Amino acid sequence: MTNDHTDSYSALLRGARRFHETEYEGDRSLMARLAQGQEPDVLIIACSDSRVDPALICGARPGDIFVVRVVANLVSPRRPGDATAHAVMAAVEYGVKALGVSHVVVCGHSHCGGIKAALDAARGQELPLFECLGPWVALADGACREVLAEDSEGERTEAEAATAAEQRSVLRSLANLRSYAWIQDRVETGDLTLHGWWFDIDTGALWMAEPDTGVFQLPPNSS
Repeated sequence: MTNDHTDSYSALLRGARRFHETEYEGDRSLMARLAQGQEPDVLIIACSDSRVDPALICGARPGDIFVVRVVANLVSPRRPGDATAHAVMAAVEYGVKALGVSHVVVCGHSHCGGIKAALDAARGQELPLFECLGPWVALADGACREVLAEDSEGERTEAEAATAAEQRSVLRSLANLRSYAWIQDRVETGDLTLHGWWFDIDTGALWMAEPDTGVFQLPPNSS
């Protein structure tokens, strides 16, 4: 007798077998080349949310993007000796320094549970007791408080406030990336470009932050 959990796990195993048949027993050229090393040009910091897979969204193949996934796609500001910051930035540092990526993307999304928790906390609501999650989403507290302060009259709907907080948090993470000299130096020389994205789960649209204004817009020819 099986249950839904067993079926879900078994489906993953079947998918792994299909991947092996397609990529290893079919056209072997791609994986044979990747076995010699990786040369991605883009690093994406995305949320751990199961609904937001950057490779799937972008139609990427193995080897195309170097991906860091963490709750609410948050990046800590540079704080020497802070192990919390090191957890994400160790991967970013490897992508930038060792792999030499030319682009770093912070990709947020709609219906983000981590940002919702941070927004609730900023409103003074009591949150569930999580040993690790609470301190982590607190990194979004500043972005959430900015959004709430801008709407002191409460004119935004709950969904509009969430979207604003999700997008503002992406911008804050981009600013935190720049607090690392080895990133800012590469940005200034033109060797590295930082991008802010926001993925709308409801519509499948990918919004991008304008570099100069931070306003999120749909890219040209996105329809």
